[in-house]
Order: sequence, then C-alpha cells, then structure tokens
Amino acid sequence: MFYDFYFPLVSALSSPSLPEGMWVKLRNARFLSASMDLVRHVQDGEGGQDASYWLQLHADLQLAMGLECDAEESYRQACRAMRASKEEMRALSSRNMGWQQLFRRRFSTAIGCFTRLVNEPDIDPRRRVEGMFGIMSILFELGHLNDAEDMLNDIAAKAEELPASDEERSNWRGLIRAMYADLAVQRMLRHAPQLSDHIYWHSGRLNDFMALRDAPEGIPQCARGSNDIELPVLRARLDFKESLNRLANGNKEERDRLLAHLDWADSNSLKAYQNSLRQEIALASLVGDYPQLAEMVLRPLNADARAGSGHRQLETLYCLSKVNQAQGYTDRARQLYSKYAMAAAHCIREGAGVVAQNGPKNHGQGVSNDITARLPAKYRRAYQYLLDNLERSDLSIREIAVEIGVTVRALQNTFRSNLGSTPSEIIRQERMVRIRRELQSDDSKVGQKVREVGNKWGVPNRSTLLNAYKRQFNEAPSQTLNRK
Repeated sequence: MFYDFYFPLVSALSSPSLPEGMWVKLRNARFLSASMDLVRHVQDGEGGQDASYWLQLHADLQLAMGLECDAEESYRQACRAMRASKEEMRALSSRNMGWQQLFRRRFSTAIGCFTRLVNEPDIDPRRRVEGMFGIMSILFELGHLNDAEDMLNDIAAKAEELPASDEERSNWRGLIRAMYADLAVQRMLRHAPQLSDHIYWHSGRLNDFMALRDAPEGIPQCARGSNDIELPVLRARLDFKESLNRLANGNKEERDRLLAHLDWADSNSLKAYQNSLRQEIALASLVGDYPQLAEMVLRPLNADARAGSGHRQLETLYCLSKVNQAQGYTDRARQLYSKYAMAAAHCIREGAGVVAQNGPKNHGQGVSNDITARLPAKYRRAYQYLLDNLERSDLSIREIAVEIGVTVRALQNTFRSNLGSTPSEIIRQERMVRIRRELQSDDSKVGQKVREVGNKWGVPNRSTLLNAYKRQFNEAPSQTLNRK
C-alpha cells in the first residue's frame, strides 16, 4: 500500500539514465504518458546502451499499473539488452525480482531480494537506497511501523551521501519528506480508537504506538518538513493525505477532493495505487463516521475480498465488516470479521517470521534464498541439487545438467540470463558463504580451522580457497577468524 505510489518515482531517481523530458512527466504525475514514451524511445532505437535502463523503468511502470505478466517480459528484455558486469547483472536481477514479488505480496522472497541488493559491495549507491526503500515498504506492509520509520531514517541519511546534482538531491529530499508525512497519517489511521479492533495493527509488538510527529528525533534536518514540497506529483499525494486526515476528523466535505485523486489514479492506469486509495479512504471514512462513503469506494474490491484471505484482502475485509456493522447487518458483519481475524492471524505469524529472518537488524547478516523464484521450474531443481551437493569437491556442471535433463549450454545460459551468474560462480559463492559462516561461529585454531572448513565444503586447495574468499569478502579467512 505505502509503496504503490512512490515506487515509480524512486525507480526513476535510482535509474542511471532517463530519456530527455521523462522526469518532467513523472514529476507532473503523467505516469501513463511516461510509460508510452519509454516504449517509443526504445522502439525508435534511441538511448544506445541506456535503452536497457529505459526498458526496466517501463517494466516498473507496468508493474504499478497492474500488468504483472507484461512487466515480467519487459524485465527479461531489459536484462537481455543490458551490457553490465556480472555483479551489476546479479544485483539488478535481485532488484527486479524483489519488486515483482512485493507487488505479489510475497514478502519473504521480496525482502530477501532487496537485502541482497543492499548488501552488494559495489552497487550504485542509488540502487542501494532503492533496496532500502523496498525493505521499508515490506516492514510497513507487515505492520511494523516503527521499524519502517527507522529504515526511512537510514534512507534519509544515505540519500544525503549520494553523488547527485543539486536538482537530484532536491528531488530525493522532497520524496523523503513526503514519505515522513505519509507515515504520520498512516500511523494516525491505523491507531485510531474507532479502529481498535483492527487486530493486525494492534497485535503483539505491532502496537508500539508512538506519538505523531512531523520531525521525529533522529531525522536529518534536510528531510524535515513537508510544507515546502514543490513537485506536483508529491504535492498531490500530500494534499490527498491532508484531505484524508480532515475526513477522519469528521469533515465530510473532503469527499470530492479524495474522489478526484482516485480518478487521477484511474486516468493513469495505476491499478495497485487505486486499490490502496480505496482502502485508505474507507479507513478514514470509518474513523470519521461516514460508512456510506466507505461502502461506495470499496464496491470494486468486494468480490476479490470475499474470494481471498491474504495480505491483499486484509484491509478490505476489515472495512467491509465495519461497514456492515454500522448499517445494522450484524450477522454479515460477524462473518466478515471472522474471516478477517483468521487472515490477520495468519499474516501476523508470517510477518513475524519474515522480519525475524530478514528484518532491518539482520539485513547485513545474510539473506533468505530468493534465487529459486527467478528460475524456470525445471532449473530450480538444478539449483537445489547444486546446494545439496556443495560439500562435494567433484561436483560438476555436467552432472547438474544431466540431473535435470538439459545440456550444459542450456544450464549455463539459463542461470546467466536469470541470475546474472553461471552455475560455477554460484557454487563458488555459496561455498564461500558457508565457509565464512563456520569461521565466524567457531573458536578453533586459525590455520587448522581454515583447512578443515575448506575441505568440508569442497575446497581442499588452499590457494583456491584464499583467492576466492578474498575476492568475495575483501579479507582473508584468517582475518575473519581473528576478528571474532
């Protein structure tokens, strides 16, 4: 919900290249026109090597418009057209998959992808900020508002370090200020007394309510305040939020302004954002004792909410139960709330696991295995076979290919195009990760321990181990041991 609006803007600011006039269209909230222009520029053969980044931005806009299948194909085309180092290809592959999985509400895979992106040592710093925004968005979706705000503090600090022009820095600052203001209104809505039975936002450690604040302590000075934001697209979002706040305080005259912003999202084909707007308006309507408006804006979402019970339907199910309660349909309200409560309990358990494994305090300590999500089904078996046999020094690429019934060339090409690395490179990387993990957790003698762990994970040759380890972690195995 939080990311639906900001994603295209963060993507554009993080891109190494934009066609002339593209940012002007995005800053003026002309997303559909921008998407069409990107296609035209690429089809006309413009941009040279930068065309791959334009294709990637086009895929991002398709994702925001709800065209997930088209976006997936555009991401593939962008990867095929890209001429970059293996490290950059691997990072961009993680980045693209992270956004696709986030829009599908597959938070565990998405946060793993973004964490991998953030941890890439030589990645463009703008991409690192983008990855942090992805993590923050997931934390918000999982109800961890305080963690999301802490991550936004980190984003604000990192954005100040970017090698950017004055205009670019101003754009980043405006974007971050808007996010702070947005989070404050989101916090107000989800902790309103009228919604105290919204258990997803009031359960366990998620109910750590903090007072609303325009400039929380710890926010960089340059990121404080939202009144001077001039970008039209951000101003429109903040005006919507102000209207939302007034509606929640009982001002029903804000209805037309809110619906006008919903119409703008529709005119730009921003399907995911439209759905988020409907849920936000419904929540504010319930807080402001205006259930008729909540019922009206939720009508297009009713069928999907009644058919599903996941993160996507959570807010809608809750709002529908409250609307029916306000209208006196107690039995229907009870049924809807029961379905909501069961879905909320499942989402809370799932979210707790995601954050425990990949949360902000762990994002520098390794990531969950998100790679299989990027491979065709047959090749996922190859990747799993590879992991299951890492300790074997005689493991060969031909053996893996035979295991799934493909040629060595097909295996190499599929891994390279989808993961940015060959099977041999992944074997080496995964072995080094496991070796490092054991070195960090054991207190044995340095020389003896390095040899033992190398042998255990299929790297008996000392020089091969030292060179591969140093290339991946920028230090020798002995340095890892001595630092414990």
